[in-house]
Amino acid sequence: MRSAQPRAETSARLLYHRVLDVRTIAKIAIPALLLGAIVYVRSSPFTAWTRFQTFALALALVVHLAVILRGRLRDAMVVVATLLLCLTLIEAYCVDALVTTSDIIAPDYTVPHPTLGWARGHAGVFHHIKRDVETGRVILDATYTIDGNLNRHVVSAEDGPTVAFYGGSDTFGVGLEDSDTLPQLFADATERHARVLNFGVAGYGPQQYLRALETGMNDDVLTRPRLIVYETIPWQAERTACINSYMRTAPRYELVGGQAVFQGACAERWSLPLRILWEHTSIYGKFVEPRLSGARPEKLDLYVAVLARAGQIARDKYGAPTAILYTPSASYLRPAGYTDEDMMRRLREAGLVVVDGTLDPRAFPGQTLEIPGEGHPTGAANRIWAERLNKVFAGLAPPSP
Repeated sequence: MRSAQPRAETSARLLYHRVLDVRTIAKIAIPALLLGAIVYVRSSPFTAWTRFQTFALALALVVHLAVILRGRLRDAMVVVATLLLCLTLIEAYCVDALVTTSDIIAPDYTVPHPTLGWARGHAGVFHHIKRDVETGRVILDATYTIDGNLNRHVVSAEDGPTVAFYGGSDTFGVGLEDSDTLPQLFADATERHARVLNFGVAGYGPQQYLRALETGMNDDVLTRPRLIVYETIPWQAERTACINSYMRTAPRYELVGGQAVFQGACAERWSLPLRILWEHTSIYGKFVEPRLSGARPEKLDLYVAVLARAGQIARDKYGAPTAILYTPSASYLRPAGYTDEDMMRRLREAGLVVVDGTLDPRAFPGQTLEIPGEGHPTGAANRIWAERLNKVFAGLAPPSP
């Protein structure tokens, strides 16, 4: 009996130390696993649920720390956990109630770019599918070919006067096969006599167009330019004003003496608290951005100044005129007291050739001009615009020697 008691005490001590060891390992292993999961989520392709997953994992990490810590540190972790819980619930609401479509495309389709904010990742063929979240219906299903210069592929003359297209998703041709993009249909309208380049990238605004010309980043392929085309719609003034959440890494311009002057990145415009909301939560995009959106005279002045400055560079540096394919948006302009005629007149006064992009469905019966349920132009719309631009191209005076 005397020998059994020491053995029992020894076993109890061993068990106690083993439990302590397990707890110690858990204190280290659980935070490490949660941190690893956060890094994995942030480095994976971005989806509508990425922010929610990040906040949920961060909440689990802070709750774990609150359990193992004592005193004021525990109190601090409880406060942080409360804030993270609120952010997690907000993100869940934003995704569940406000996200209606899902895009499936390769994660390296676009990558960060030091000058323009983002750009195409690499040459290749990319398959893009967009579905309705609730019904699963396929909204668009298209394949994009990116050439060796990281431009959307256009079949055109290898040696001919260059026509360069700049713009956002409409110019790039989101939702369309290569054969239905505006640059390709323009090349077809010229009977492949022109060398056509498609510099369009989804999400780009006038400031990316201007910055590309200012820095000469396309000069290695932008040779013998005969015409530069920029496709736009007035609400792109939200992009030049750095209002849209996705523009945070885009170039920023401000009016200085009536001229558009480069001022860094859009994110540098905002105070730190708003930048945090902008870059790391859905609060800015879903709740703040709608309050800041809408046509205002100062936004439209900057929008026109950016396009005017780009047109001036095209004339002075490349000796090429600029054609603005202008799609009207009366409903956007109305609160600022402007009309589409006012905007087109101002652009013409800035030395730009303005092509009216109005498409009245009644004038084109039987033709679908927008991708149903999506809004981007169809090949039918691009074909009409290509013919209008070809008239401008055909009417240009011969270049001087």
